[in-house]
Amino acid sequence: MPPFPIRNPAPTTPAPAAEPDNAPLLLSVLGPLSARHDGRDLPLGPPRRRALLALLLIRPGRVVPTELLIEELWGEEPPRQAVATLQSHVSHLRRALQPASGPDRPSMLRHRAPGYVLELPPEQIDGCRFERLVAEGRRLLERRDPLAARDRLGAALALWRGSPYAEFDGHPPLCDESSRLEHVRLAAVEASAEARLALGAAQEVAADLDREARRHPARERLVGHLMTALSRLGRQAEALEAYERTRVHLDEEFGVGTAAELRRVRTAILRQEPGTCGPTAGSHTARPEPAGPALGAPVIGVAKADDGERTRRTEARPPVRAAQEPARPEASGGAGTAGAEPGGPFTAAARCHDSRRHGAGSAEGGATGSAAAGGAGAPRVTAGPGHTCRPVTTAEDSPSSMADSPESARPARDAETPKNGTIRETLKPGAQSPFTGRSEELQRLTAAAASALAGHGHVAGVLGPAGVGKTRLLLELVPRLEAACAGQDDADRKCAGLEVIWSHCFLSEGVPPYWLWTQILRRLSTTRPDAFRDAVKPFGTLLAPLMPEHAAGPGRPAPEPDWGQARFLTHDAVCEVLLALATQHPLVLLMEDLHWADTASLDLLRLLSTRSQGHPLGIVLTAREHEVGSDATLRRILAEVLRGPRTETLRLGGLSRNAVAAIVAAQAGPGVDAKVVEVLHRRSEGNPYFVMQLLSLLADARSLRRPDAVGVLLTRIPTGAREALRQRFAALPETVLRVLRLCAVIGTEVDTDLLDCTATEDEPVAEALESAIRAGLLGEDPHRPEGLHFAHALVQETLIDELSREDRQRLHARVAEGLCARRPRLVEDEEIERVAHHAWQAKGALPIADTLPLLLRAAEQAEQQLAYEQVETWLRRAVHLVGLLPPDDPSTASLDRRLHIQLGQVLATTRGYGHSEAETALARGRALSEVTHSPEDPSVLWALCASHLVTGRYDDSRPFSGLLRDLAERSGQPVAVLGAAYAEGIVLHVRGQLPQALTELEHGVAMADGYAREGHSLARTFQHDPRVSCRSYDTFTHWLMGDRKTATARRRELLGLTEYDSRPSDRSFALYVDAVVAAWEGDVRTAHSSGAEGARLADEHGLLYWKAMLATLEGWGLTHSGRVDDGLTLMNSSLAELRNSRTHLRRPLHLGLLGQAQHRAGRTEDAKTTFHALLAAVAQRGEHVYLHPELPATRLLHDLLGRGAAEAAAAG
Repeated sequence: MPPFPIRNPAPTTPAPAAEPDNAPLLLSVLGPLSARHDGRDLPLGPPRRRALLALLLIRPGRVVPTELLIEELWGEEPPRQAVATLQSHVSHLRRALQPASGPDRPSMLRHRAPGYVLELPPEQIDGCRFERLVAEGRRLLERRDPLAARDRLGAALALWRGSPYAEFDGHPPLCDESSRLEHVRLAAVEASAEARLALGAAQEVAADLDREARRHPARERLVGHLMTALSRLGRQAEALEAYERTRVHLDEEFGVGTAAELRRVRTAILRQEPGTCGPTAGSHTARPEPAGPALGAPVIGVAKADDGERTRRTEARPPVRAAQEPARPEASGGAGTAGAEPGGPFTAAARCHDSRRHGAGSAEGGATGSAAAGGAGAPRVTAGPGHTCRPVTTAEDSPSSMADSPESARPARDAETPKNGTIRETLKPGAQSPFTGRSEELQRLTAAAASALAGHGHVAGVLGPAGVGKTRLLLELVPRLEAACAGQDDADRKCAGLEVIWSHCFLSEGVPPYWLWTQILRRLSTTRPDAFRDAVKPFGTLLAPLMPEHAAGPGRPAPEPDWGQARFLTHDAVCEVLLALATQHPLVLLMEDLHWADTASLDLLRLLSTRSQGHPLGIVLTAREHEVGSDATLRRILAEVLRGPRTETLRLGGLSRNAVAAIVAAQAGPGVDAKVVEVLHRRSEGNPYFVMQLLSLLADARSLRRPDAVGVLLTRIPTGAREALRQRFAALPETVLRVLRLCAVIGTEVDTDLLDCTATEDEPVAEALESAIRAGLLGEDPHRPEGLHFAHALVQETLIDELSREDRQRLHARVAEGLCARRPRLVEDEEIERVAHHAWQAKGALPIADTLPLLLRAAEQAEQQLAYEQVETWLRRAVHLVGLLPPDDPSTASLDRRLHIQLGQVLATTRGYGHSEAETALARGRALSEVTHSPEDPSVLWALCASHLVTGRYDDSRPFSGLLRDLAERSGQPVAVLGAAYAEGIVLHVRGQLPQALTELEHGVAMADGYAREGHSLARTFQHDPRVSCRSYDTFTHWLMGDRKTATARRRELLGLTEYDSRPSDRSFALYVDAVVAAWEGDVRTAHSSGAEGARLADEHGLLYWKAMLATLEGWGLTHSGRVDDGLTLMNSSLAELRNSRTHLRRPLHLGLLGQAQHRAGRTEDAKTTFHALLAAVAQRGEHVYLHPELPATRLLHDLLGRGAAEAAAAG
């Protein structure tokens, strides 16, 4: 029974089902920590071990450093052997959880430098399942589906068995997580109540919420639901009692009153209004949303809604734009923006006290009180005319405020001001997205505005591109100004009565002159009616251009002085009014989007900035820097305004990678791969708006953990970003756009020389580039005089995306032709890949006969650079084009044959001969030999023979080796001679016929050395240096026959042959042989070092086959070096990869090594299981050599299973 029970609202709500016997692992944290699998509880051990599991559980899928785990487990008193003790706990936990992983699968608790990671699906953790259900329920409620929302939220709350991590009160991270989950639970309780009230289940809501409301009296939304339910049941007295409890609690604990919404419910109850309007699902429809991007605009103020410190904040929301105006990216971003926030009707602490105390509503609504009504020291924040303040909702309060995931209820950065008045950063729960990466700018802006409040006057400008976070910075400034005022002593409160006023410029038809200032004056006439009336009285009709209501009456014609003089007098009157009001109570004017300001408004700003010196009036303005640079008048006036001694200019650039990571963590929680953050940062250039737009590509923020997350972020353009960029493109002339599209096709870095070669006569390159730079779409490279680059990857991608397929191909064709015509010699050299790229992209506009040679030359160059993945890409593209050629052309089949053979050989190199696609490509190439009447290609025969050997089809490989032998006898081709000897030597070796194998292999070694002396280069057709291949099994055979001296000499030869200028695959093979023999001889250090070096090399070059082979030896070395868990995990995962790639060659050898390692680790039963698998593999494929008595694994197998088992397998 949970401590705060919530009854399921209806029988349709799913209750926890009985667990089936074969149920997967379920880790439960919503109550006492437990692990359950196959119907039974798994033993998790003593408290410290349970705490370790809990610390990993709060970061699922995320590597937790060893040092951090030690610190969180033992604090300041770690044990003497802390690392060893931690490893011991990890080992026991792995053993406890192993039944859920399966015998042949790696443990879910893995070592990954620099620590450990718990890898399991989120649905196997009841806490993750709980949060998913809560998020789904809240989304359903937002979509007006209370029935489905009730069921989903009920299912979530049914999972709650008690306080999460309650047993770990000595571990701060777990206490924080417990508090976070409790916030999510309370949000779910409130949302469930809202859904059930919408369905008429007032009785259930009243019964469920009574105890919750008593335990959490500061949760005003919860209390409001309870009051509504009680009122609908006719229990008005109890509803009013609940209200009184909350009112008293808020007053005594925080010194504040209840929110307007809760008071409205109380008033409705007192008036006995029918269907008391509590917070129901339908209540959201009455509140209009501001225009803007889909992600919503940020709001100021997030406060705790429970028993913690209570913060009072005022919302300073910018006014809504005209309906016809396009959405502005800044509206949704600062350094980390919140999601769309329709809001719930009850907040816990955030208030819009201006609308309550000062009557800040629409201008037409009139004033409801004087400036003094709010108290002399009450700071005020007001928006533009016609827009009322709205309550600020927290993550606990709004069904949609969690951005589709309760993860956003995690702590986020907020500001807290201690008594000394200094501002420091702390963590506040419930914030939607952190304000991050702008602390220095915010500190400078706060200091500038604060100096204005002290009577010095100050002007600050915040400049930057669209979406960079200018508005968000101002939103964060306001509460800090309030806090600075609140922190002053009563005797020194120079900023008593501070008022902050927002105004905006608009890009829209019909906006009158001075609209920027009209908003300010009308707001002041509303918030300070008496003082405003006195201030404007001396100026008569001079304010009429800004406020038509001050125009002359119908019987009094206005004087007609000189127009210039009249405008100056109007400006002077506005300045006098503002300075007079600022003298009474300090003013801070937040003036946004000055790049859209009219000239008259800019002239007035210039005058006021001069006149404000020595007055408690601060001005903070924002503008898009590139638009300032392209408008001479705006540039000149802002330069004058921002050049004085009491001015500050802030230029905002993109956020750092760490700041983007903080936004991602706030949206998706911990555990998101660093590659995802890197892609987000690179594609967004740190622009917060674009970061949030890219995140919107994934339906759920948790999808950032999906394997394909990077691919989605790299290949798709967010709708909001696309539309914002389209609006910017629309402002450019078509000729400029044509040049920009050509730049986009050329690449992210714009080659201006190539652009000049490629552009047509009617495409003015110089003028277009200058316009694009002024528009902020292109940027100059300071390190290259003629270098240009796109300001943002999304700019380039959107330009390309706007092109039709035909236009895109046509432009790529022009670029390819321009590259070839510009520097023909370089096309043979470093630019071939670039030319091939454009030729491929222009495949519909260029003849295939012209494109194919370019692709093949690019593939050849990539092979020379050992870039095998690129080779594969170019060959696949060439195969595609060949498929478009006329099939009856004889040259088509010949080229198709050649390409399939090359592709099969590359796939064999990178993925192993056992890879099915490699064998298929090779087989098709051989089949086409008959069509083209081509002779047998010994390299193809060898590759197909190797494919059969690697997949364990030894008998089936012999027909191919026989054909190679026949071909060798007829033609003496080196590949045929070596392939026949090597293939037969391998088969004889695995069958245990070692003397016969040695004869073939020694012949192969001698022939390979001879061909090398004659200058034959066979590595490409043989896929290995044959000197390396033949020496490999020759080394194994000598060792098994007891000739250790020759085996040692061969090992040295292998390492010497591949030490310099060898192919990565040859070096990997040599290191593999060295590591295997070292393991047979018990040389742990060499086995580990050679295995690790080879695995690293193979990984660098994409050689998946060799990486798995060598990692098996590396794991053996780790296990025998004492790192048992790491070693066994690596061995198991490597063997699984080999099995998945159909690689059976040397599998019994590897199983023998695994059995040894398991026995060394004390896992005897596991070792027995492995040796049984070894015997089965030997019996199935006749690989008798791996039961040779010289092998250490064979001796151990006899000890564990008895000689009879081995003899039976050998006989089979």
